[in-house]
Amino acid sequence: MIQAARLDSSSPVLLESVEHTDVFSIGLWQLYGSRDESKLESGFTHFLEHMLFKGTGRRSAYQIAQEVERVGGYLNAFTEKEITCFYCTLPAESAELAIDVLSDMYFASVLDPGEIEKEKSVVVNEIQTMEDNPEEKGHQMFIEGLWDGHSLSRKITGEAADVQGIGREALERFYRERFVPANTVVTAAGRLDPQRILERLNRAFPVRSEPPGLNHRNPPDRNRNWRLAADKFEQAHLYAGISYRSARDPREYFKDLVFNTLFGESMSSRLFQHLREAKGLCYSVYSFRSYFTDVALWTTYASTTPRSLPALLEGLNEELGRLRSDPPNDKEVEDAKSQIRGSMILAKEDMENRMKRLFRQYHLTDRVVEYEESLRLLAGIGPQQVIQFIDEHIRPEQFNLLAYGSRGIKKLARSGFTF
Repeated sequence: MIQAARLDSSSPVLLESVEHTDVFSIGLWQLYGSRDESKLESGFTHFLEHMLFKGTGRRSAYQIAQEVERVGGYLNAFTEKEITCFYCTLPAESAELAIDVLSDMYFASVLDPGEIEKEKSVVVNEIQTMEDNPEEKGHQMFIEGLWDGHSLSRKITGEAADVQGIGREALERFYRERFVPANTVVTAAGRLDPQRILERLNRAFPVRSEPPGLNHRNPPDRNRNWRLAADKFEQAHLYAGISYRSARDPREYFKDLVFNTLFGESMSSRLFQHLREAKGLCYSVYSFRSYFTDVALWTTYASTTPRSLPALLEGLNEELGRLRSDPPNDKEVEDAKSQIRGSMILAKEDMENRMKRLFRQYHLTDRVVEYEESLRLLAGIGPQQVIQFIDEHIRPEQFNLLAYGSRGIKKLARSGFTF
């Protein structure tokens, strides 16, 4: 059962009580991400994700890790374009420990100057590692071509020079402005007593009167970009995708999900079966979705040899066109729904997954639905809804493309899809 509440500090709380588990997972979600930074603050949000593990007035970095690990739990965090999350999963009997440690590091980091300088090297190393990963670097280049200049097109980490230039005074000001209860959502799932959890959160969270400070977000303009970029490696990575206005209705989410599943999300999908299995044009091929509060992105990806790139591009053009000449039928849609339903059932056993699901739904749709209602919404999707998505969005003129790879890549013969 999902319960919604609000702390004395004004922070929204979403709790899902699960009786059959001995696990507890909790997340503190900060409603700022890399898109909310100014150019002078580039990389600050991600850098703070690292720094909040480095010590508080009550705990050293070692103590933060050791107190949770000694009971068999783990702490982690991640930064995205619209949020930063700090979370803990451990035995349910230690739920209050998780709340105490997370709230302490979240609200009371000391941002030690020596630790800041050391962590700069760590984050620069992380940035350079991503630069050495052609798939990650290619995706970033694709995003930059699609949303050129918009805050959503920037690297979450910032550039190495941005990180090297971070000063403690500016970082602390940024931290104090953003990491406040009014900008924080709490989600928890597992074996829990809602009343006790709320009482413990109220004791742990500072009570402040500041209003939420989120900036107004403007969706990006969609650029028409079709390009080839050469680099020093042997493969070719192909990215082709569309962006469109994000829907706040959970039914639209499931429509997108069913379409993506049958077209490219699995080994039984159209993309995999036709481009890899039937034609042998690539090793890796799939499609995926990215959702933000105001825009969604649907992308197809494949890696191949430079010699096979023209045939792969032609094959993708054919498969996109086949969505209209041979639209998804009842069996394809039902198979995709069955796959999604099975995945949802398996995910129910993972308390961390449940905890994250609570926030994702709240953040993107302003509501949270029980698993049973999610299954009903999924069941309501038929071929007509999937075809409606195709008619609205899968159009040649909507696509952006990046081919990124070996210097041996030849000039692309086409400058757009023709399906």
